[in-house]
Amino acid sequence: MRKILLSIIIAGAVLGTCAAVAQERDAGSFERVKAKTFGKEKFVFPDDARGTELNILFLAMSTNRENGEAQQLALLDWHEALAERGVFSDAVMPYHFPVLVGVPFFVKGMIIGAMRDAYEGKVPLDQASVLFVKDLTAFASSAGLTLDEQPTIVIATADSIPLRSFKGEVSPEGVDEIVAAIEQLK
Repeated sequence: MRKILLSIIIAGAVLGTCAAVAQERDAGSFERVKAKTFGKEKFVFPDDARGTELNILFLAMSTNRENGEAQQLALLDWHEALAERGVFSDAVMPYHFPVLVGVPFFVKGMIIGAMRDAYEGKVPLDQASVLFVKDLTAFASSAGLTLDEQPTIVIATADSIPLRSFKGEVSPEGVDEIVAAIEQLK
C-alpha cells in the first residue's frame, strides 16, 4: 500500500499535477515573520491569518526570481480556480505570500510595489504580503515543507498549524483534490 501511494505521488509530481502530501497535525509550525500587507497593514505571519476554520496559504518559495515569478502566477491561477469552486469564506480564508530571502532595505520597497501590482484586482490586498526571511530552506522545513521550485498550497488550521500541503501547477484533478481536503478538514 505504501509503495502504491508513493508511486502515485511521484507520478503526479512528474506529470506536473497536484500531489497531496498529508502531514501530521504537529508535523511543524511556521516561522513568525513581520510584514506589511499589500494593503499597507501590519501583519505577523502566520499569527494574523484569520480564517475561523482553515487558512489556505499560497506560498511562492524559490531561490531565483524567474521561478518565483512563475510560482506566483501559478498560485494566482490556483486561487482563481478555487474561488470559482466557492471554497473561500470567513471560515476558509486565502492568503498569498511570496517568500524571499532577505534583501537590502533599500530594495524592499521596489519589490513590494512590483508584487503589489501583480496581485491587485486578483486577491484582497490585506490577504497578501511579501515575507522576507533570513533562510528560505529553514522557513520551509520549519513547517514540514520542501523547497523544490514548485508552487505550494498549505491548508492550515485557524491558528495556522499546517495540516496538508499541495504542490504543482493547477489542474482540474488538483482542484478537486484540494476542495475535497478542505471539506474533509472543516
